[in-house]
Amino acid sequence: MYDFDSIPASRVPGNCKWDVPAGVIPMGIADMDFPSPPEIGQAIAERVRCGLFGYQTLTEADYQAVIDWRLRRHGESLKREWIVATNGVLNTMRAAVYAMTEPGDSVVVMTPLHTPSITSASMRGRVCVDVPMLCENGRYTFDLDGLDRAFKAGARVLALCSPSNPTGRVWTFEELRGLADVVIAHDARVICDEIHADILYPGARFVSLRTLEGMGMRTVCTFSPSKSFNFGGFHIATLICEDGVLRKRIQDILYEAGICCGRPGAMEITAQTTAYTKCGTWLDELTRYLDGNADMVIRELEGTPLKVRKPEASILMWVDCAKLGWNTDALYRFAERIGIQVDPGHYYFMDNHHIEDYTGPQSHFRMNIGTHREVLADALTRIKGYFA
Repeated sequence: MYDFDSIPASRVPGNCKWDVPAGVIPMGIADMDFPSPPEIGQAIAERVRCGLFGYQTLTEADYQAVIDWRLRRHGESLKREWIVATNGVLNTMRAAVYAMTEPGDSVVVMTPLHTPSITSASMRGRVCVDVPMLCENGRYTFDLDGLDRAFKAGARVLALCSPSNPTGRVWTFEELRGLADVVIAHDARVICDEIHADILYPGARFVSLRTLEGMGMRTVCTFSPSKSFNFGGFHIATLICEDGVLRKRIQDILYEAGICCGRPGAMEITAQTTAYTKCGTWLDELTRYLDGNADMVIRELEGTPLKVRKPEASILMWVDCAKLGWNTDALYRFAERIGIQVDPGHYYFMDNHHIEDYTGPQSHFRMNIGTHREVLADALTRIKGYFA
């Protein structure tokens, strides 16, 4: 029903991803190059035609759309009172960190991890404790012994990305059960970024940590349709928190920052509800297209020094270039020479404040495959040509 191959004749001025020199293919920022589902554009156009743009809150129908989506896509049951509408996953994650901790408290992260999440664990006087994940043949998993040691040392909060950005892992029930057991044993809590949960490749099944026995009151989750339906320019997200006291504290912290929960914005609400009620088929077709893109990357990079494992979710691929012994400067020269833009792997082991100072060994880069197949083929041809 939908066309993911047609390349737009022009780009929107000010688009962050495509703010690159002519001829460069941007594969860093986690936006897709596809227009959002046409149903969303139609719903927004209809909303605009009414001409009234005052303050707007989510209606009960808007909240029900969130509940129905999670039940339909992931088999997860939500109660209306647990749900808080916010204006973004990242600021919701940070508000949850501040609500659960005090200055001087330790917040655990498991790297490689989305850079702003690492930064969130070290802001306002919090102390970021890194427990690197275990990796075998490119497959990452939790270091539960390391997590146990971090909690024994005094940490009480874990910031988790589920599914994982940048590795593309969808944590299995068994992995999450093991993690939950360690969390419960230390009376700790978890903040879960679930923004990549809707783009799942064949064989993957997403399980929200909060649904495991003993984790409902210990877990705060936040997610958004902005990645799945490609409208990152609309700032809207959902917070799920069963603990009413903690939920109120998070809302208060957001309010202190000028964010009124339940009022993300008229266009944002329209986009989210339309996505959740009318765009499931579009997402299914998109996922099949991305699955083909991932297979293409694996096929085309075979025979090069680069190694890549197929992701289980998201639009991101975590490419292993350790065989080349590159440092970061060498990676930048490679990307500049062939005209692509990717994210160096050290981004996912450091906070935002220290990234530009890094010049050490480089073993990975993150590549966004959420683009038209013709563009992806061009990028892969450039990569293969470099090594040839």
